[in-house]
Amino acid sequence: MKRREFLRAAAAFIGCLSLGYVPTVAAGGRKDYYHIVLISDLHLPVRTKSFPAAADQKNVWEKKQKLLQTINAWTDVDEVALLGDLAARYGKEAEFKVVDEYVSALRYPYYAVAGNHDYAYKDEPVNKKKQKLAQGTLSEKKAKLAAFQKRYHLPAAYYARDVGNCRLLYLSPDGCGSNVELSAEQLAWLQQEIATHKNGPVLFFCHGPLKGTLRTYNKKINTVSATAKPDTKLAEIMAAVPPGSLWISGHTHTPPTNDSYADISVNRVNRNLVNIHNPTIDAKKLYTNSLYIYKDKIVIRTYDHNNGIWLQELERTFPFVDV
Repeated sequence: MKRREFLRAAAAFIGCLSLGYVPTVAAGGRKDYYHIVLISDLHLPVRTKSFPAAADQKNVWEKKQKLLQTINAWTDVDEVALLGDLAARYGKEAEFKVVDEYVSALRYPYYAVAGNHDYAYKDEPVNKKKQKLAQGTLSEKKAKLAAFQKRYHLPAAYYARDVGNCRLLYLSPDGCGSNVELSAEQLAWLQQEIATHKNGPVLFFCHGPLKGTLRTYNKKINTVSATAKPDTKLAEIMAAVPPGSLWISGHTHTPPTNDSYADISVNRVNRNLVNIHNPTIDAKKLYTNSLYIYKDKIVIRTYDHNNGIWLQELERTFPFVDV
C-alpha cells in the first residue's frame, strides 16, 4: 500500500472509532461496504405550523445545519438518499430555494424521491390562520412533480440503479392522488424490475411506508394517507422480492424512541422484505439511519445527532444470498 493510501485509510479508521463503531477494512486499505446515508422529511426551511415560536424555529434550523456538517465530516459515505418531503409544506419555489442551497452543500452524490409536500398541494393554504393545506389540481400536481424531477436531475418519477448485487429502485408518488400513490405504469415497471433481478436484494426508496409495518400508535398510522398506495397491489408485487430486500421510507416521522421503529416482528412485510422507517429531520431531536451494503448482507445503523453517538441497540443486519 502506498503511504498516501495508508494515511487515508488510517484517518478513516480513527474517525470511525470516535463515532462508536469499527467497520471492516478489506485488503489494500479499502472498505468492504458501500455506505448510503438516509435522510427523510427535511421540511426545509422549517415547518412553522409545528414550531410557531421563533426561538424553536431557530433551534431546529441550527440543528439541521449541524446535521449537515456532521454527515459531511464522515469519511466513508458513498452517497445520500433523500426520501421525500424536502420542502417544508407547500412545495413552492421559496421553499425549494432553501432546499437547493442545503442539498448542494452535501459533499456526496444524492438521489431523491418526491414526498407529498414536494408536489401535492397548492402554494397557499385554504385558511391562512390555520394553515390548512389545499390539494392541488391534477395538472398542478403533475407540473410540480415534473419540476421536482428537473430540479434534482431525475431521469423520471421512478428510476433504477445498481450497487454491487443490489438493485436500487427510487419511487416517487406519480399517481398524483392524495399523499403517496404510485401509478399503474409505475406498478407494472416495479413488477418487471423485481422479476428480472435475480442476483441480490432489491432496495425500494419511497416516501411512504408499506401498510402494517408500524404499530398503530396514533390514529393516522396505517391509514390511506400514511402509507404507500395502492396497498393491496403493492403487497401482491412485494411477495416476489428476493431475500434481504428492504423498503426504505419516511413520511410518518416515526422516531427511534417509538417501540415499533426497529421492531422486526412489526416491520417485516414478508419472508424476504422488511420496511426500514426513517424519522423527520424537522425536529428538536435529530436522527439518521445509515445503510451499509456488504457483499453478503446489509447493515442498518442509527445515529443520534443530538448526542453524537451511534445507537448500537438499533443496529440491524439483513443477510442475502451471495451469488
